[in-house]
Amino acid sequence: MRFFWKTVAANIVATLIMQVFVALVLFVIVVIFVRIAIGTHAKETVRDKSVLVFDMDVAITDSPAHAASHVGFGLGGVEATGPRLALYDVVDALDQAAKDTHITALYLSGSFNTDNSASGYATLKEVRQAIERFKATGKKVYAYLDEPSLRDYYMASVADEVTLNPYGVLAINGLSAESLFVRDAMQKYGVGVQVTRVGKYKSATEMFTEDHMSDADREQLTGLLGDIWDSLSTDIAASRKLDANTFKKLAGDPGVYLASDAKDKKLVDKLAYLDEVIDELEKVGDYDENNDTFRQVSLNTYARRLAEKRDAAAKSLFSSSNHIAIVYAEGDIVDGDSGDETVGGDDLAADLRQLRGDKDVKAVVLRVNSPGGSALASELIQREMRNLRDEKIPVVVSMGTYAASGGYWISAYSDYIYAEPTTVTGSIGVFGLKFNFKDIANQHGLMFDTVTTVPNADMDSMARPWTPDEVKLAQTLVDYLYDQFIAKVAEGRNLKPDAVRSIAQGRVWSGTAAVAKDKGLVNALGGLGDAIAKAEDLAGLKGKPSTLVQYPEKRPPFQALLQSLANDGESSPVSKAALSASRDPVTATLRQMEAQWHLLRSFNDPRGLYARLPYLLQF
Repeated sequence: MRFFWKTVAANIVATLIMQVFVALVLFVIVVIFVRIAIGTHAKETVRDKSVLVFDMDVAITDSPAHAASHVGFGLGGVEATGPRLALYDVVDALDQAAKDTHITALYLSGSFNTDNSASGYATLKEVRQAIERFKATGKKVYAYLDEPSLRDYYMASVADEVTLNPYGVLAINGLSAESLFVRDAMQKYGVGVQVTRVGKYKSATEMFTEDHMSDADREQLTGLLGDIWDSLSTDIAASRKLDANTFKKLAGDPGVYLASDAKDKKLVDKLAYLDEVIDELEKVGDYDENNDTFRQVSLNTYARRLAEKRDAAAKSLFSSSNHIAIVYAEGDIVDGDSGDETVGGDDLAADLRQLRGDKDVKAVVLRVNSPGGSALASELIQREMRNLRDEKIPVVVSMGTYAASGGYWISAYSDYIYAEPTTVTGSIGVFGLKFNFKDIANQHGLMFDTVTTVPNADMDSMARPWTPDEVKLAQTLVDYLYDQFIAKVAEGRNLKPDAVRSIAQGRVWSGTAAVAKDKGLVNALGGLGDAIAKAEDLAGLKGKPSTLVQYPEKRPPFQALLQSLANDGESSPVSKAALSASRDPVTATLRQMEAQWHLLRSFNDPRGLYARLPYLLQF
């Protein structure tokens, strides 16, 4: 009898498992057909008299969307990555739309997603320049704002007509940099930390050892923010036909304006509600009866179509064998493999090594958007950069929002470096970091005991602090790495070591400062497009057919499908029936907490040695 019931139970379980499996298979099949249907629809041609809609509620990243390392949700169920668009795709779409006779105008609205390093000012400047090129063709640009951030206004100010909601508020009150200090909290909860560092301005460790900014850190941040603010103010003032000093005065007194005051100060052109703006756009383009609004195509869709065409052309038998490879280093540099918003030293080094062995690759563009990280991982990547140069393969670096510490380490041996005025770079310095949980563990009745063959065999243990001799040893390692960093920059940039030391000390510089002759850290100001053109020139391909290939390469079909579902980037048509999205302060706070946790997880250098920017430097 017992055997009978076991058999019955086994059959029931097997049946349930089979039903679940069949359901999953059917789900995947349905999803694939849906995606195929969407893809087929996306390939339709743009109808005449269409307005290109740029919904700024998107994270503009340097690397393409397929390079996103995960699908899922973050802390407390907060979506870790919302709609994403790659910088190259956005700029290319705007440039192509400028020439597209079916596109009559460009419409901007929404508010940028700034998760991690997305939608940084260096990235936005390149997009803004593409919009200026769009305007230069004679096509109009319209912008509608509800509660714009400075980033939103920086982009929207380039429009021919900027409209603000009558109950909106415009905040242009400058930039600020906020640092988190956890020394007292760590002491309260019994977490120990010991630090070794080189560089007067290498302030990354101060969050663990101080409760406020040091004078040196305040000095460098004041200079950095001043340079970035000058660049933003100049761009905005020029677009709004204001004197730069006049705009700065408006930003400082009081800097936050009710809608009517913003219009009086000529910061916006009109006050109107969304439905009134839609009425105007229906006159600019054409009426879409299906959606009861103006005829439009979203920038997301338009960019994806162009990307599909580029991918198909690159795989065509008739494609050029002259390849320009764009490689992306976006996120914290960590030891091992790439992960959630991180650059794995092993992975990126392998990509560069693969390109070096590819006879079709005639030049490499490394797009760096990284605050640095593991010193060992940075060196692995730089080794492959040196090998590329030794093989006479031109390498050009394009610096994004951040290219500092380890981000500069991996850039130093390139043939040419471009940065935007708002790029944060430099920070040539090194620090060591050791946490220990002895006190907090003991307070909760957890004790540690160890057997070793030599006194410092367990110096990496988190169960105890370093001894004074071990602190000296760690400082020796940090000093050595700093000297190596100086030597590498001097050799890579053809500078004298003393000249590098004078601008090092862990200090961060803006792109504007870094390109100055007395710094020599950057060759010229420019963006990704400039870097691609320079790479073609150095490879002798100017005026010749060439093909762009991007790394990391696309993922396997099923994984790419999941990524596409999570980050489709599609938006509903802009119509009077649509509601304007508002920014959620709770979600923003949770994302900031997640970013802090993400930074702690990135400390994985096997020796605890790092070349990284101050933590959570956001402005």
